[in-house]
Amino acid sequence: MEFLASRKVKWAEGRIAVPAVFTFTTLAILATLLHLARFHFNNTGLFAQAAAWFWLSIYAIVPPVMLVMWIRQRSISGEDPKRSALLPAFLRLALAAQAAVMLAWGFALFADPVLFADFWPWKLTPLTSRAIGAWLIGIGVFAAHSVIENDYTKIRGGLISYVAFGLFELITLMRYPTSFNWMSPSAWLYLTLVCSILLVGLYSTKRVAE
Repeated sequence: MEFLASRKVKWAEGRIAVPAVFTFTTLAILATLLHLARFHFNNTGLFAQAAAWFWLSIYAIVPPVMLVMWIRQRSISGEDPKRSALLPAFLRLALAAQAAVMLAWGFALFADPVLFADFWPWKLTPLTSRAIGAWLIGIGVFAAHSVIENDYTKIRGGLISYVAFGLFELITLMRYPTSFNWMSPSAWLYLTLVCSILLVGLYSTKRVAE
């Protein structure tokens, strides 16, 4: 999403990535700081230690850089281009529903990772619970932002990422089926959400291509 947004000449066609990525990376650094002892900063293995410091540096640098860029861009004068390719009502409704589910589920996992980890279809630690919560909130922000933008040309980069997210989630599930609690209600909510994300992404990217 960030790469595709960076290729746009107009801010209006690239800004879809900013709130979502800023939200996710901010929550990711917060989760990291809350569980700092879980990271291998003093591990004797060079690769593990380097990975830990790389992780920390990425999530410490990206949020403030994005915030400065966001504020600076917002201060530049200019008119917002008119909507040229409106989303159909059913698609906006689907995105709004997905946003509501992801934001609610994400905030629950992030706020109380011990309690709400039991409502996730595979086993989570407090750290992984907050990490998944951060992802859900970030993607939920994208879905809600897409409803507000209501223009295919302004959310194109995010739609391709939506396809990738849904596709890789399903591939991972097929690779590790025994780690998934198929009997829990949350499993079917998760599957419904992921499949709907993939369908929305595929439909939208097809419409954009046309």
